[in-house]
Amino acid sequence: MRRWTVLLFVMVLMLTLAGCKYPTLEKAIAETIPFEVQDVLYKTKNDGMTIVLYSTKAEGEEVKHIKEPVLGVSFFEGNDEEGWKNDGPNGWEHAESETYSIYHENYTKYGDKGEILKDIYVVFGEIKNENIDSIEFANKDSEEYKKAKMIEKDGKRYYVGIGISPQVRALNSNGEVIPQQ
Repeated sequence: MRRWTVLLFVMVLMLTLAGCKYPTLEKAIAETIPFEVQDVLYKTKNDGMTIVLYSTKAEGEEVKHIKEPVLGVSFFEGNDEEGWKNDGPNGWEHAESETYSIYHENYTKYGDKGEILKDIYVVFGEIKNENIDSIEFANKDSEEYKKAKMIEKDGKRYYVGIGISPQVRALNSNGEVIPQQ
């Protein structure tokens, strides 16, 4: 009897230490993001991670006045052969804006000796001003702007960019900067 108890304990410990992996990214998204994902807006790979931009419903007593979907980003490791694991922060963001919102999420993975193995910064948001033609971002302390990925879904527009502490600007079709409000 004692041997079976020890064996059961070892098996549970191994499963806990190994972490839960899911056979598909869609299953990992559905099972590991602690909010009800309403829509997956965008997926991209960067430095071996899959970054997922999604919309969800704002949760919590203090935010019950927010009726529209809010945005979140999660970071997943893996593939369909070895399984998928949610390895990043899970949260959602919301800010009132008449033009466009700017949210930053950072994923850092450390090695056994405390060294940084991966450091990924994501900037994302919703575009509300119809005069905005593009969103650009530049790494901190740089003036080399790159175009962010624009996403259109269900009549709404979003953007996402990957950089180091990125600064963001919106441009109209003439290339003029539209200030965030």
